[in-house]
Order: sequence, then C-alpha cells, then structure tokens
Amino acid sequence: MANRKHSKIDNLPEDLKAVVEQMLQSDATYAEIVQFLADNEQKVSVASVCRYARAFNANMEALKLTHQNFKMIKDEIDRNPDLDMAEAIIRITSGNVFNRLANTQEEDWDEVELSKLIKETNALIRATAYKKRVDIQNQEVKDSAIEEFKSLLFSTMAKEKPALYKELVSYLNKKKEEGLEG
Repeated sequence: MANRKHSKIDNLPEDLKAVVEQMLQSDATYAEIVQFLADNEQKVSVASVCRYARAFNANMEALKLTHQNFKMIKDEIDRNPDLDMAEAIIRITSGNVFNRLANTQEEDWDEVELSKLIKETNALIRATAYKKRVDIQNQEVKDSAIEEFKSLLFSTMAKEKPALYKELVSYLNKKKEEGLEG
C-alpha cells in the first residue's frame, strides 16, 4: 500500500469504506456500491469504484500470498522445532529451487543464463554458510557466558557457603561418574 493513490473511497469515513470493502469481497456490483454510497450521501463514480477495487484486490492477493508463505514457514518450523525462522526460509527456498531444477525440461536450459544461475546458487550457499557461522559464534558466546557464570557462582559459593559448595561438587562428581558408567 506504499504507492497506492488516495481515491475518493480512501477518503470516505472508515465505516463506509469498510462496508465498500466488504461489498467488494462479497462480489457486489460496482453499480450497487455506487448506489450504496449515494444512499449515504457520497458521490462516487463507477470508474472510481473500479480503480479502487483493482487496487484493493491486488492488496488482498498480496496478503494471501504473504499468509501462505508464513504458513509454509510455520509448518516447516512445526516439523523441525529446532529450526529458527532463517533456517526454515532457507530450507523452503532450497526445496523450491531443487524442485524447479528437477522439473526443468532439457530445452528450457537453453533459455537459462548460466551466469545468473551460478550467481543465485552462490548467493543461496553464502546465505546458508553465513547463517551457520553466526549460529556457531552465538553458541560460543553463550557457552562462554555460561562458563563465566558458573565460575562466578562457584567461587562465590565456595567463599560464602562452603558446605553447600562441597555438597554441590560432590553431587556433580557423582553424576559425572554415573554418566561415564551409564
């Protein structure tokens, strides 16, 4: 809606505009919409309604497409709970690319610009590699923070609650041995 022109319908009171949009969605004729607006003391031509309907329908289609894309991402994340949004998008995009490649007829390859195909493939590979590198860096930062917190916790506990510290160390050593045995 960024470049959408403001028509007479855009300038209507919100309640009338909402009814017009509902009428467009219910397949009312443009003449019926013009009559409804005339009954509500608003003078709008059939051509204005037509132009508004064209823009409104384009926006509705864009919203549907966006909704479908988010549903695909959500479904991918539901199937793989460990994925984040970027990984889900990369998986979906990669799957679509592979499907297109697999379904491309031999004669269609003559129309594909090889340099563009390579460039797009490299961009996808770079995005995936970048994502993995960021994930590794984030994990390293998280691990470092956890180790720093544990060190601070244990040193403070050793000074302020030595009995609790000894009990905790004993418990952790016992669990460690059980883990090695099991």
